[in-house]
Amino acid sequence: MREGKPARFGLAEFRSFIERRPWSVLSWSTGLTALAFVVFYGLQATTNPQVGIQFVQSEWPDPSIFPYFYAKPITWFAYFSFVYWAAGLESNKDHFLKLSPRVRNMLFLGTALVAFASFYEIFYNFMVWLALEVLTTNCLPFPCNPDKVASIFDLKSPLNLVFATKIVTTAFGLSMYSLWFLHRVDMETERRNQTGTTVDSGVKAHLASPSRKHIEIEAGLAAQQPIDPTIDKT
Repeated sequence: MREGKPARFGLAEFRSFIERRPWSVLSWSTGLTALAFVVFYGLQATTNPQVGIQFVQSEWPDPSIFPYFYAKPITWFAYFSFVYWAAGLESNKDHFLKLSPRVRNMLFLGTALVAFASFYEIFYNFMVWLALEVLTTNCLPFPCNPDKVASIFDLKSPLNLVFATKIVTTAFGLSMYSLWFLHRVDMETERRNQTGTTVDSGVKAHLASPSRKHIEIEAGLAAQQPIDPTIDKT
């Protein structure tokens, strides 16, 4: 009977931790899942000279087992990475609220730069992808499978365009969410500052009002005092 109590206590602690920090739990779980995809399929990189093809040429889970629910490993990596990043930002919202406006502005500028660069790369990759799919005639069977088209411009090894496009699209999505998150932090900080200013003004007015009333009462009492006719007003 006593041996079962620590297990129940540990389960209660774990449940309490999830309730207190749901964003952290979601971020860590999805981050580890994305890392598992990278490690498992990254080990297969030596079997094909084309960079990223191992993340595109297979499906997970096996379509024969789940015929209506599967995707490429790079797609799962993009989804889990996005949730990991977004949930991580939400779990550290209090920390961002404590940063100075200058630091938040620098973070906003850096994130905007990443968004700009990844936005350009998305269009570039799609342009190259479509051009190579039309012009390439050396793949069998023809026409080429879009998943196997690779960019060879100024690269030591061919780069799979499905892999590259989803990576830069993920970077663009992360940067856009980060910009929105930083904007929300700025708005909440400004709202808290306005609320604090309003409270301070109300407290000062409340503290100043008794003295003002005291002066008004004294002036009223002085006006009600009888006039001594023996005093010369001149």
